[in-house]
Amino acid sequence: MTATPATEKPIVLMCSTPVSGHIIPMLAIAKHLVDTGYDVCFVSGSGYRREVEALGASFVAVKGYGDFCDLTSWDLDQECGSPVIAYMLLSLPQSSPRPEGKRRLEGPECFIHDLVHIFCKSLPSQHEAIQKALKMLNDEYPNRSVILMTETLNFGGLPTILGAPGIRPQGSIVIGLNPILLTSVDHPPFGSGMPPDSSPESRKQNKLANEAQRKVFAPAQAAYVEALMSVGAERPEAFLLDAIYTLPDRFVQMCTPSVEYSRSDAPKTLRFAGGYPTTRQQKEPVRPAWWNRVVLHKTKKIVFVCQGTASMDFDQLVLPIMAAFQERTDITVVIALGRKYAALPSDARVPENCIVEEYIPYDDILPYCDVFVTTGGYGSFQRALIHGTPLVMAGTTEAKPETAARGGWAGLPHRAPAGDAVDDVLHDAKYKRRALEIQAEMSAQDPMGVVMDTIQELVEDQHKGGRVAASGGINGHWALNTNK
Repeated sequence: MTATPATEKPIVLMCSTPVSGHIIPMLAIAKHLVDTGYDVCFVSGSGYRREVEALGASFVAVKGYGDFCDLTSWDLDQECGSPVIAYMLLSLPQSSPRPEGKRRLEGPECFIHDLVHIFCKSLPSQHEAIQKALKMLNDEYPNRSVILMTETLNFGGLPTILGAPGIRPQGSIVIGLNPILLTSVDHPPFGSGMPPDSSPESRKQNKLANEAQRKVFAPAQAAYVEALMSVGAERPEAFLLDAIYTLPDRFVQMCTPSVEYSRSDAPKTLRFAGGYPTTRQQKEPVRPAWWNRVVLHKTKKIVFVCQGTASMDFDQLVLPIMAAFQERTDITVVIALGRKYAALPSDARVPENCIVEEYIPYDDILPYCDVFVTTGGYGSFQRALIHGTPLVMAGTTEAKPETAARGGWAGLPHRAPAGDAVDDVLHDAKYKRRALEIQAEMSAQDPMGVVMDTIQELVEDQHKGGRVAASGGINGHWALNTNK
């Protein structure tokens, strides 16, 4: 880390849960910040040290329960319910309890399980690592402002806001990498998969449903409270899914407003950045042998299928799509299994019109695809929108049903069995038109400009004294999709 005069830029202390859907976009943001002259310190699982330092950022490892790395070590325990929970906790002492799971959890039950065992129980170790990093930065750069930047489900920055002893940064920003979880009077609770409805009668029902949600999420709330109090924070009053939006100084949602539900009661600290930041490859990618024939000089429709990096149950999406289109001569099905060394079951038969690869970068292939079939991870959703590619989303775990629900609400996918939905998208031009409309909306926005303007605004407010009142937009709009 280079010593930059305090009058130029603050130090950005980033902290991400070491789960690929969270840390990959945070690393992309870190790279942009470093490339534009920011000093960045990154806190995450120890397995990501090399990736962080290669960006030019310094690194502080989380130690204990929160130290795991889904890209380097996998424990494919078939009895573990959530695929994310199947990650080997790299530095977890052998005497520490492994999270108990259930087979094939789906919907809210899966999300609650992950909230407890990944996100809440990691809070104390994340807080400790953030404090270590803050002390290191304060000792080395005593006159520099430090802005803490975490992501949606990383709770490590909340304890000091809630009174835990320790060093406080000069400002805090949360980057939204999930569909917005925030409770609202204008729609049913997160996890229901139901669309918004702000009519007077529906608002009454929404209020009752939101109260019921707190009972359903009681195990997660209890784990959240326990984790906070274990590091000396006050007992929180707010629901944990609301606190991540209301406690930090700013919440920057990395999407465009047209793909997120309207909220008349959204906090003024909520801002929309337009989408995930794009990254430029440093060298020309190595293309597979079939690339020119199938992609650059294509004569058939391309159906791209990727199950994501977490769920490796190919019976869920990959194998059914292969079977559904195996006789089609007008379609090429390109399948990315999601990560290196992944493989189909040994008895799986690959049809002649299918191509299977371990991994294909989304930004390489999506511009050429006619439809993208995905489980509905938020990163997949965002990459498709950036390239104007229609989607079919078929996920049932984590927050994926909520991503699919927002896509349907925005006019993007077709809610039907995956094979039928692909045909509908291929033959009905309205889905491509809508995808291109959203692509145009996103291309007019500057995600990293919003992030950097937000950082600078917090620093300027700190110099004036006091907490910022989010009263105006700089390179975007506060609570841009509210009805106020």
